[in-house]
Amino acid sequence: MKKMRLALLSGILILSLLLGSTAYAQGEELPAPGITPDSPFYFLDSWGKRIGLLFAFSPEAKARKALEYAAERLAEARAMAAKRKLREIARATAGYDEFLALASQKVAEVAESGAADNVSEIVALATAKHLSVLDSLKESVPEEAREAIIRAKEASLKGQQSALRALAKRKLKRAIEINLATIEKRLSWARAKAAENNPEEVTEALSDAEKLFDFGEQIAEMAQGLGENTTAVEKLVARARSAHLEVLAEVHQKVPEQARPAIENALTNALMKRQRLLEMLKNKGALDKLPEPTPAVEMMPQLRERIEQMLTEQAPEKLREKIREQLTRPRAPAPKPAAPKPTISANVSEEEKPALPKRMPPRKP
Repeated sequence: MKKMRLALLSGILILSLLLGSTAYAQGEELPAPGITPDSPFYFLDSWGKRIGLLFAFSPEAKARKALEYAAERLAEARAMAAKRKLREIARATAGYDEFLALASQKVAEVAESGAADNVSEIVALATAKHLSVLDSLKESVPEEAREAIIRAKEASLKGQQSALRALAKRKLKRAIEINLATIEKRLSWARAKAAENNPEEVTEALSDAEKLFDFGEQIAEMAQGLGENTTAVEKLVARARSAHLEVLAEVHQKVPEQARPAIENALTNALMKRQRLLEMLKNKGALDKLPEPTPAVEMMPQLRERIEQMLTEQAPEKLREKIREQLTRPRAPAPKPAAPKPTISANVSEEEKPALPKRMPPRKP
């Protein structure tokens, strides 16, 4: 009897490992959920994952495995959201938070040995995708489940920043590129929600973007303190700040009046930070190839007046004058496109083709 029970238990564990393994469908950003929290056999999935982690021996292997399991928990949350099962959504997102925290912990351990490039980049890119999934989930779940989704988003942002901090120690530019790509997604989300007249989501997305900008500046300063040349990174951030300002100005026109003061404050803050970057690049003689950074604010005199008033209260005088100069400077006209060179089409008639020079007859000897 004991042997039969042992054999049965072994079979169940093997089955749980097979069912709990991550299988990605073509074109999907998440794996198939496998056994979900509403199943009576969900405990087998949890057992299988614990065993899987035991057989991942190195910190890097554990980080990869934990990230894989975090993605599966997120897929489970999405499946439970489709069924409107609140308790199961909370259970799945709690598992996501737990596995992502473990992945971040193991990435930090690998970083201490100075070889975390690959796994830290994998975690940073994966969490960027997770944030997009969580955005959609937050909109689809009932109000009672949103708190769990918000906590998962916070865990995802924290996990990404932990991974980028490790990556920046050896690949600063790549870390900044991933951070800016995440910012771009947050700004795109803000623009989409502004078009849908959803000021709450707009404010949250813009707040996320600003936090990500601040984080990017922190890791750039960290690298500069270690003696690295950060000019290329500062150029990337300056360009991103210009795009940020364009989005803020566009969103300002679309949100309700009561939401506009927060956007104006964000605009003022972004203008000051971008100007400081431009001054740093100018002092390095590296401002030559940057595009003209005048934002769309110049097209909106009333908004410009409000921002100038806020600058008077917040910005140092020298910085304030530089920003005012840019806001009032007329936008340079776009260069005219070069005239196209004439080409001969393959279907031109014989009469329309230019005459070729006649061939001279050979001389007689």
